[in-house]
Amino acid sequence: MSTEAEPQTFPADWDFTRVIKGQIVEPELAAEEVDDIAPGMVETVPARTPVLRQTASAAMVVASVTGKAAGLTARAVFPPIKWFAVGAAATSVLGWRYVRAHDHQEVLGGMSSGTDWAKVERTRKSRWKILGWSAAAVAALDLAGWWALVKYGELAALDWSWAVIPGIEAAAAAALVTAYGRYRLQNPGIGPGQVLADEDQDDGEEPYPLALCVSSEQVEDCVGRALAWENIGTRHVNVLGRHAWGWEVDVTLKGSKVAKVNEKADDLDSHFDVKRGGTLIDPDPQRSAHLALRLVTANPFANMPRPQVHAPNSLDISDPHNFGLCMDGSPLDLILEGLRILAIGVSGAAKTTGVLRDLAEVITACHNAIALDLDPVKDGLREFEGVMAAPPIRGNKACEKWLEYLVKMAKGRNAVRNRLNMGDTWIATREHPAIFPFVDEFIYLSDKAKKLFIELLRLAKQSGIFPVAAGQDATSDSMGDAIADSFTLRIMLAARHADIPLVLGSGAIAAGYRPDRLVPAQNKDVKNDAGQSYIKGPGLDRPLLYGWNEHSRDGIKRAVADRVAAGRPWFDRDTLASAGLLHLADGGSERVLGAAQVVADAVAAMANEGVDRMKTEKLVEALADCDPDAYGDLSADDLKVLLKEAGAGSPVQLGRLDGEQNPRGYKLESLTVLS
Repeated sequence: MSTEAEPQTFPADWDFTRVIKGQIVEPELAAEEVDDIAPGMVETVPARTPVLRQTASAAMVVASVTGKAAGLTARAVFPPIKWFAVGAAATSVLGWRYVRAHDHQEVLGGMSSGTDWAKVERTRKSRWKILGWSAAAVAALDLAGWWALVKYGELAALDWSWAVIPGIEAAAAAALVTAYGRYRLQNPGIGPGQVLADEDQDDGEEPYPLALCVSSEQVEDCVGRALAWENIGTRHVNVLGRHAWGWEVDVTLKGSKVAKVNEKADDLDSHFDVKRGGTLIDPDPQRSAHLALRLVTANPFANMPRPQVHAPNSLDISDPHNFGLCMDGSPLDLILEGLRILAIGVSGAAKTTGVLRDLAEVITACHNAIALDLDPVKDGLREFEGVMAAPPIRGNKACEKWLEYLVKMAKGRNAVRNRLNMGDTWIATREHPAIFPFVDEFIYLSDKAKKLFIELLRLAKQSGIFPVAAGQDATSDSMGDAIADSFTLRIMLAARHADIPLVLGSGAIAAGYRPDRLVPAQNKDVKNDAGQSYIKGPGLDRPLLYGWNEHSRDGIKRAVADRVAAGRPWFDRDTLASAGLLHLADGGSERVLGAAQVVADAVAAMANEGVDRMKTEKLVEALADCDPDAYGDLSADDLKVLLKEAGAGSPVQLGRLDGEQNPRGYKLESLTVLS
């Protein structure tokens, strides 16, 4: 088969901005061939050693020859006998079912009432009458034939002439019965009451797998059949192109809506026999009955090149940067400046290791941007520790504290922006960098933290603070409010069906956005559709799949080491002064950054007190005395959570202490190991 490509053809009225460029690949046919032949199956017949390989005597030679002759005779005679026997048996069964009206009983669904019995009885009598009249007609024809042979054929009336016509009829009947028996043997799946095998009843409308298609005409027929099977009428079905990942087909509907095609997407996957989610739909916004159908037979991003990490401080947030690839082959380039980003995906969809890691890799390589890593329950972007503007911020208490800081910065930056004559929006420089707070597992933030984040999202548009949020769902209960529209870039990886209209808009499902049909990774070896997403944002308004770059954790760690050595920008003093947070500039920012810092501070507090163990409540008081700003609002429960996150576990029994029999708290030796 040749893979020589022929020019791509399109309908005259097709919108060329909505077509993925490709080529139609046709098989090369011989000159005498006129039809495309689908790939067949080659049956391999193993070589068998003859029973008689050698002959040792004349007697063995005679036995061999006569046995072979007898075998040939048996092989020539036996099959027709078997065919006739099978045909006669099947005809008898079918005849019995006919006269007993079994087919009528099956249509009625059984004999559940007297009315059903009456209907079947009438059918039986009617059929016996038909058989009787048919037998009488055959007898009359036989008699007429016998008379003609006697009168015109000069045969004796009482000789064998009477058997000529019946004999011909019997021979014809035997031949038909034999042929029918052979047919049934060739179709072993046919039922006793079934006249024809299912495959012989194809009326040209039954769907068949896309893998059988080797030409554009066959693909058009395959698509037309599948849609017709689902009662979706079409006016035109034309192949637009063939790609490494599958086929792109132009469809004009007749008497149906694009929404119905969308509803039947799972069924179409089955008809085409492609992977779940392999039928993609791209409606034409200018024509309600027009759409592009993309049939994905291979991973569009299987051959994506490994991304390279960027040199320290070599990028600018106002320039476009590559984050992956679109299924049409175009790069996924984004300008980060001004973007407020929301990423939604279930567990295994690659939110953190895909989308957030890609964004953080670029942002921490920009000379005019800083980032923060907040996560209330998990470990977030720990691999970027050292190049973020602060150590990892973990736990709800630390997240609340830093979101309060960011809200103050957003408010304070309005005054700074006006004083520095930046104009309507913040101009990011190394001295006054943009701030990108990453909030992973957003839905687990406390109510207070969610309110602070929403306030930040609504205040920060002009102040150069661009929040990035990620979570597993997008309901208003989970997010604290219906705020998805406040994000300028919305990314949906494998997600729930109910979240699509909340994130991408009420008409997104009908428009072909189906992240609910993406399959998350099962484990590190079975990745499925992890890292693939639908995106809505500036210049991104089509339901195409986008694959995100896949940075390795080791590669990120090496890049982080280089960036730490080169130095990174930090919060500008103008912002801190305007927000009343100048104490952060003197190292105070590290006093409230989460579990790791709390352990170090707890060790210092015990050392100051000169004790080797301390009750939980007493340790909270000691921390507050050391740093009221950081620990003034810390409760004993908050401290337990932070120390547990750091690996200290739950409070242990301390023995007799401060007049108490056996209070619970922490020992210096166990905390020192962690610090």
